[in-house]
Amino acid sequence: MSAFVDGTLLRFTQDTFVADLLTNRVGLAPIFNVAFEATDVQMQSITLGPISPRSYKVPAFESIRSSGTDERVVPDTQRVRKELVLPRFGRLDWVDVAFDAVLSTKVQILVAPLQSVTVETLEQKLGGIVSIADLRTKLLTLYAPSVVDAIFAKLNVTTLDDFERQHHLFVELVGAAPPVFDPNNPANQRDYTVSMRMRIVDGFDIANTLQSVKLCRSILEHESIPDSPDGVNRIVPYIFITLFADAAVTDTSLPGLTAVQAKTAVQGLFIAEQMFAQFIT
Repeated sequence: MSAFVDGTLLRFTQDTFVADLLTNRVGLAPIFNVAFEATDVQMQSITLGPISPRSYKVPAFESIRSSGTDERVVPDTQRVRKELVLPRFGRLDWVDVAFDAVLSTKVQILVAPLQSVTVETLEQKLGGIVSIADLRTKLLTLYAPSVVDAIFAKLNVTTLDDFERQHHLFVELVGAAPPVFDPNNPANQRDYTVSMRMRIVDGFDIANTLQSVKLCRSILEHESIPDSPDGVNRIVPYIFITLFADAAVTDTSLPGLTAVQAKTAVQGLFIAEQMFAQFIT
């Protein structure tokens, strides 16, 4: 290992270093947006909560999985489906530093209880239909043209008789207005845990680094158990951050790019892969 790798490992023992890396360098909002997709809430503020103790040089073992069928035709046909899992039997990769961080947020709730439910025939909702053109015109008052086209295709409606032979219900669900955001309301305070995984790189080899980190992420994600945090969908189970030495990148590291441009390009590449890259001193 290089002095940069060893020294950076030791720096992760300091909570202040970890907090600065997540909050000021990577950013809590970008971390949240890579990890989660908000569905029923809208983010208003986010701060860094507790950080778990760090684990160092954690092995990531790949499980080997195979599936298939055994079939016997005589004297009677039988088919047996087989699935085999061999834990810790595949490739091995390493996570340099692993820990969990809590993102403490204040959110605006975007959903509210139903206010009313009404059910009527589609003909009643539209006020009667006299022709297929009239049907399309009145449906356009309710839906976008693409939706109306999809309705006609789905119901296979080409004539008024086609429409009248089928029975259609129009169900309207009306929800109450979402509550006004109150930052002091405990109901608007949510904590989301993100699993952080660090890769510390000696030198500046973009292709091999990206390949190695994606392999490690693939191994871990294949073993992860999905969860459903309140108000959001989890996009990725792990947040990967790759750390390069700032001094490893110079104006001649990549043809046609200054050191600043090269760092920006690498960070953009990693972001496109739902990961982060940082250059530290």
